Amino acid sequence: MARIKAQTCDCSCKMKRLYTRAEGGKGWEQVGWMCMCGCGCITMDEGDWNLVSCAENGCCN
Repeated sequence: MARIKAQTCDCSCKMKRLYTRAEGGKGWEQVGWMCMCGCGCITMDEGDWNLVSCAENGCCN
């Protein structure tokens, strides 16, 4: 699997890859990104959907 440069949220924190089970239960498919710093930012690859935007709640400051 090729390396993918991590996206960052509005807090400039690196986001972690989100995966779901591949069809047929064999392996994993990459579906989006989620910030682990606590801001709650989640984006999906398909169409660059921003399900939850970065809530600047002071988690990164």
